[in-house]
Order: sequence, then structure tokens, then C-alpha cells
Amino acid sequence: MDNKKDQIIQAALKRFAHYGFNKTTMSEIAVDLNITKANLYYYYPDKNALIKDVLVHISEDILQSQYAIIEDYDANLLDILHRVLEKRASYLRDYYVLHISENLEWIKGQGVGTVLEEMHSRDIEMMTVLFEKAVGAGEVALDNAAEDATCFIEIIKGLSLIRSVADVLSGMPNAYNVDEILHSQKRTTEFIFKNKIISKN
Repeated sequence: MDNKKDQIIQAALKRFAHYGFNKTTMSEIAVDLNITKANLYYYYPDKNALIKDVLVHISEDILQSQYAIIEDYDANLLDILHRVLEKRASYLRDYYVLHISENLEWIKGQGVGTVLEEMHSRDIEMMTVLFEKAVGAGEVALDNAAEDATCFIEIIKGLSLIRSVADVLSGMPNAYNVDEILHSQKRTTEFIFKNKIISKN
């Protein structure tokens, strides 16, 4: 990526993570970078284009971190799932304001929804890789790893939304919810896998 674009993304990310998408202006980002607003618009014609690149940047970072955890798989699915959830929670703590902003209709209506859908698809692909490893190791019996990965990701994301819906509606972040989200996700993961699908052989 262009070095200037990377600088803009980093500056925008700091603003977005603290104030949210809606309360951050392009003028503020330009001031943070010590460039003119016209210069900023040369790289990003509008705020939604910048939001898209920021979301892609975060998504790439999170995915790489999760794939690194999956590389450690050694017939220890539950442990790997817990580590993946903990990694996701660490990003959620850093970007909780963005998490509650993802559900705002004005963002989805500006093409950002497409980026969020792509991020969701890549989450499913990542989880499919892990489930296929577990099936290949004989640790679990799954009829369709991709379908089961889709269900699992949807459940995990649903739990995250349920726990933060009040923040989404009010626009007032409460990052302490992340601990509750993680606890709920881990508990649900154990309910799904422990003593049920995981082989005892």
C-alpha cells in the first residue's frame, strides 16, 4: 500500500477508534497528519472510502493473528478456539467503538456493508481451515466443515452483538462488555464441542 495512504489509515484509525466513524471529520484527520484537506481528498474522495480501507486494514491484521494461532493446531481444537476468541477480544477492546458503529445503517448504505460482508466471509474461511484440520486429525466428526464454520462464526458474532446491543442503540461504548462477550463465547464454544463433538479416542 502507498506509504501516504498507510499514514492516513493509521491516523484515521486512531480517531475512529476513539470517537467513532460518525463523530470524526476529514478535517480533523487532515490536521492530525499536518496536511491540507484537499491533499487528504486526493487520496480519499470521501470518508466512506477511508472507512473501507481502515476496516480492511483491521481485518487483515486480525486474520493474520488468527491464522498464526491456527498454525499451532495439534489435535487441541478447544484450546485453539479459546485462543482465537481471546485474540478477537483483544482487538474488540481496542476497537470497541468501531464494533458498535459497524451496525449503523448510514455506514452500510455507503458500500461499507460490502466490506463487512467480505470480512465475514474471510472469517468463515479461516474457521473452515481450522475445522478441516480438526477433522483431518480425527479430533472431530463434521459432515461439512464449511457449513459448520459458518454456523460457529454466526453464533460467535451473534453473541457479540447481543452483549453490546444497548451500546449500539445508545452509541455510548462500554468496553467492559468485551469481557462478558468473551466469557459468553467461550462458554458457548465449550457447550458446542466439549463432550459432544470432540472425539474421546
